[in-house]
Amino acid sequence: MRKCLLWMGHWLVCCLAIQAQDHDVLDEVIHLPKLKGTTYEILNLISERSGYMFMYDSKMINSNRNVRIPAGKYHLKDAINRATGESIQIKIIGQHILLYKTISSPDTQPESSPPQPSPNYLTIEGSVKDKENNEPIPYCSVSIAETSIGTITNQNGMFLLKVPNSLSNAHIHISHIGYETQQFPARILAGNKADLYLTTRYIPLEAVIINLSNPQKIIRDMMENRSQNYTSNPFYLTTFYREGIERKRGFSNLSEAVFRIYKPGYNNTLPEQVKLVKMRTISNNRETDTVIMKMKAGVNATLMLDVIKNIPDFFILNKENMYHYTKIDMTVMDEHLAHVIAFEQKSGIDGPLYKGELYIDEKNSALLHAHFRINPDYIKQARSMLVVKKSRNMDIIPEDAVYSVSYQQWNGKYYINHVRGDLYFKVKKKKFLSGSTSLHTYFEMVTCKIDTLNVKRFPARESQPTYNIFSETNYTYDESFWENFNVIMPEEKLNEAISRITPKIEENVEK
Repeated sequence: MRKCLLWMGHWLVCCLAIQAQDHDVLDEVIHLPKLKGTTYEILNLISERSGYMFMYDSKMINSNRNVRIPAGKYHLKDAINRATGESIQIKIIGQHILLYKTISSPDTQPESSPPQPSPNYLTIEGSVKDKENNEPIPYCSVSIAETSIGTITNQNGMFLLKVPNSLSNAHIHISHIGYETQQFPARILAGNKADLYLTTRYIPLEAVIINLSNPQKIIRDMMENRSQNYTSNPFYLTTFYREGIERKRGFSNLSEAVFRIYKPGYNNTLPEQVKLVKMRTISNNRETDTVIMKMKAGVNATLMLDVIKNIPDFFILNKENMYHYTKIDMTVMDEHLAHVIAFEQKSGIDGPLYKGELYIDEKNSALLHAHFRINPDYIKQARSMLVVKKSRNMDIIPEDAVYSVSYQQWNGKYYINHVRGDLYFKVKKKKFLSGSTSLHTYFEMVTCKIDTLNVKRFPARESQPTYNIFSETNYTYDESFWENFNVIMPEEKLNEAISRITPKIEENVEK
């Protein structure tokens, strides 16, 4: 496992009969003190006083606008209008208040054009932010409650989720380690971009003290309970995969795909299989650097990072164990308390091992999340395992290698949810004292759906090799290309980079 890990290089709101409810709620009176602050801060206070949670697109409603409000009694609608500084549309469903502006767009479709068929899914799009500091929360789990369908937020906290029409009355479940889990009605989010806020969950000191325990015992319990927490039956995963290369000057290469993965179960030694459903690749042909780096075995790396199936050395607690463990905290995930265990290689042991944190459920001992990196003190020694091939006149020096894996519970069992690896290098020409450049390669995969019925291995001809260099076909990013597949939204910097690139375009779709 150690070698394997090191080697990887809009505005339609579905409304029922709720208008009378809206009117009653908006006429409620709240007391406000003399206030001076941003729209964001004042809406938070109104939320606390009224008990309703706000949702709105901060790109449409300026949450950083400075506002002054005199002390007094206000109808809820008046308080909201004062906070935002303008008259806006307000819709209430349950304990949520959606703020939006009505946008009328001209009908650009010619009269002779046939009507376009309606999609068989709803599009839910938004951003997840920390309620205290308004900062985006990356890698939140975003799913349709009580189903296996979902995605994650990107590094900017943004997500896009396709919800089948048959599930339009469902709730969207949003969770992240250390935060209170939230559920939002899908129908209030459909067709709207909104900022959704999570509240930090603080664990009382008493709970931390009561749960003080031997960190090695917590890991042993996790290993012993694998058969209870993780299924031994085969299953399919529909996943979205992305790998990319960034240089100091910006974007260089990006590959994205939808995979169907056969997983034989966590105690089965049969190999996993990957079936390619759809893929596209884009390269920045204007790059003139003589350094050309290609990522090999990125797909295999994501499979190997399933640390419940591929046991890493920091899970093996025997006499030859090379790690020191410390219980450092308690946190929460989906309303469950979780132990936080830190580990790092013991002093006196040379060579590139790992250091990181494990998040283990306090009740059932399931591994929820693992975050680790190659020990920075020995990262340069890992070069031969991280760099498969390089130009003779170039020196590629590893600077960091960071990995993350998370699991999500569904139907009483835990399944791999998100995997990411980030590798950082410094590249310079040999015999030159200066002129080095930074290079960042990354890969990630998110589970978008789990299937457990009628699971069989794929025919050999349909199975995708996982050790090869992923395809390098050029393309222009197009959201509609993915149709009803769930994906990880590209980060803002990636969207900006792609929009500037206009090389020869080719598309490759395999089914």
